Amino acid sequence: MPKDPLHAAEGIVMPHRKISIAVGLLFLSSTLTFLIGSSLVEEYFSRTPQEGSLLEGVLLEGYTGLAVASIGVLLRPVLAPHGRRLSTGYLVLRAAECVAIISAGVYFMTGRESFESYDLPIYVLSGAGGLVLSYLLMTSGLVARWLSSLGLVGYAALLVGVAGDLLGIIDLNSGAGMAFYVPGGLFELVLPLLLIFKGFSNPASPGSLHRGTRAGSEPEGIRG
Repeated sequence: MPKDPLHAAEGIVMPHRKISIAVGLLFLSSTLTFLIGSSLVEEYFSRTPQEGSLLEGVLLEGYTGLAVASIGVLLRPVLAPHGRRLSTGYLVLRAAECVAIISAGVYFMTGRESFESYDLPIYVLSGAGGLVLSYLLMTSGLVARWLSSLGLVGYAALLVGVAGDLLGIIDLNSGAGMAFYVPGGLFELVLPLLLIFKGFSNPASPGSLHRGTRAGSEPEGIRG
């Protein structure tokens, strides 16, 4: 017996709503903890190290790593119907970012030594993952097109900034180099707030159902 369309729609929307809130909170918290954690790590390796700041910084960055990996896991079922390979690639990039962050923390704690520009490889993974996410958000219509476009511009700018830093042209963490963070940072502020308070655009809307169905069947990849 076919499902009640309204009931089926509710079954699709509610999991996405919960995921959107969780992802939004993880985005905001991971950004905050990385900013605080990296500043504490830099403080420890400065000329006037503060006792305990290294452990606190590494723990906060470790949370960031776990949070970004969790974002990849949570978004996989949302993004997969719109691009299975790309959604898997996004998950892999977020997991790799997690490994890179935690590996840096382990190095700091065991060697008590810093290494210059340790954050650049992390930014490469974050930028690549962000481009994949923004592209999937744009092609799926899960968020407004202007927002996904901002993500594409922002993460592309971040990768350009990383390349410039590696070539010695700019310093990402001072002066004009910090401008490369602005569009991506704005995206990572607006997107999670939108996900928390509004959620994804309804995947069960009449337009998306019409595009994703044949002869009244449910869209592939969204069946619960």
